[in-house]
Amino acid sequence: MLLQLSIDELLKYSAEERDKWRRWLAANPAALEAAVQPGERHQTVGKLIDHIFLVERRHLQRLHGAPLSTTTGLTGLNVAPLFDYGASVRRELEQYVKSLDGDEADQIRTFEVREQQWPMTPRKLLFHILLHEIRHWAQVALAVRIAGLEPPGDHDLFFSRAVR
Repeated sequence: MLLQLSIDELLKYSAEERDKWRRWLAANPAALEAAVQPGERHQTVGKLIDHIFLVERRHLQRLHGAPLSTTTGLTGLNVAPLFDYGASVRRELEQYVKSLDGDEADQIRTFEVREQQWPMTPRKLLFHILLHEIRHWAQVALAVRIAGLEPPGDHDLFFSRAVR
């Protein structure tokens, strides 16, 4: 038996999570400064969310064969611009998914990441974008818990309406 999770289902699940976090962070903006990785690349919740959205942009640029952005240009300290940026990138990603031909999705291409060449299909890279985000939302949830806050709602796929 073949069981499948579609990219559309995973996009819907991701959208649910983003909406949850956007609303919660708008009500708890100080949580953007909660520590995630002190002394590392993504020191705060806001910086980690900025990273989530920038990585999505960069992988989409890779899929298009375009030059890569180096930053979002945001501070990670303001909920609305941060999530507006993420929404803008997501609309572009959804457009790409809609326009992607099934045969093209399964053709191996080579993508450069961290100065290394990685052969993979666009399909794999698209699923990676969403799994990358999901993993980081779990880090955000842990960071806000450690900061003494209760994260918003249930986050497991089990509770999502995106997948039957």
